[in-house]
Amino acid sequence: MTYNLSMEQVKKYNDDGYIIIDNVIDEDFLDKVKSATSRIVDKACLIDESNDQYDLAEDHSKNIPNVRRIKQPQNFDNTFKELLFYPKVIDKVISLLGKNFRLHNGKMNLKSPSAGDLVDWHQDWAFYPHSNDDVLAVGIMLDDMTLENGTVLFIPGSHKGKVYNHHHKGYFAGAIDIEKDNIDTSRAVEVTGRAGSITIHHARLLHASKPNNSSTMRRFLLWEFAANDAWPLMGID
Repeated sequence: MTYNLSMEQVKKYNDDGYIIIDNVIDEDFLDKVKSATSRIVDKACLIDESNDQYDLAEDHSKNIPNVRRIKQPQNFDNTFKELLFYPKVIDKVISLLGKNFRLHNGKMNLKSPSAGDLVDWHQDWAFYPHSNDDVLAVGIMLDDMTLENGTVLFIPGSHKGKVYNHHHKGYFAGAIDIEKDNIDTSRAVEVTGRAGSITIHHARLLHASKPNNSSTMRRFLLWEFAANDAWPLMGID
């Protein structure tokens, strides 16, 4: 059985730069992923500063671990390796990139009620430009994404426009100046969905996320994929 995107979904991705698909991850396996996430977070009690596995929140302590990001979770628990090759996800990526693609980054973003701050407007492309733009990110909702707990925001069609300056005063800031660049954020689509749903967005799509104003955690896993003929343009001597 294959789980490819429909022609309508592919068209929407090409036109808007993103799609949202409900109920992709089976509930039993999603519970397994949540348990694996909790195991990794619990181990953060052994450290008191961010490292190559964790980005820690300001109020993190060994007694009460508070993790903002788990980097490359597939390297620390085999459950994430299973998720990386999950057919219902992989077949959808194949629909957009073809069969020859690779993972170039994996991360889990955690927005806790106390440290679930916003993410400013940006394009992923600014962080990892490639020789062509067959580059995308799959977002997997481990928790329901609601209007209260830090929704993702997409600006439809913005992947077809320019690549914006993400520097401030000569330094890379990882965000754009929406006023200076005259970005109309009123067109933004606020993404909500049930746990187990996924998003797929183009690397040049303008997006952001709101702070978590709820009383519960919001966990969102991102697999960043690139076609094999899209060569990274950074870190090459």
